[in-house]
Amino acid sequence: MSKENIDLYKRVTSALNTHEISDELADELLAPDFHLENLSTAVTEKTYHGAEGLREWVSDTFEGLDDDTRYESEEILAEEDDFVVGRVRLVGHGARSGVPVTLRWVVVAWFQDGKMTRGAGYLSRREALEAVGLEM
Repeated sequence: MSKENIDLYKRVTSALNTHEISDELADELLAPDFHLENLSTAVTEKTYHGAEGLREWVSDTFEGLDDDTRYESEEILAEEDDFVVGRVRLVGHGARSGVPVTLRWVVVAWFQDGKMTRGAGYLSRREALEAVGLEM
């Protein structure tokens, strides 16, 4: 199951770069009760719910950045049947200032029945691994 979850994780990552999440894609990738929890030090501190919440996260996250800004998965750190832990980054430039922007964090994506049920961001690898019950 973990290979399917890694593939799904990568599909969600790719979808975030389109800056548009269609209803069809959301139905395919996200569980109905999907929610996304942000770090208190992230671009936005909210918890987002459902497909509309993911769209709002994309808008909030990419707002103020140029159109070439990318959300990238740098590395898969751990995976099991119900989760993937990955190091990600947001790379681009300020829309008005042109100042280079690179933000890094670690995400955990949880899965059930072939869909993502939850996503959460963490400042460190240790925090993310602890969130899934793994030790460093």
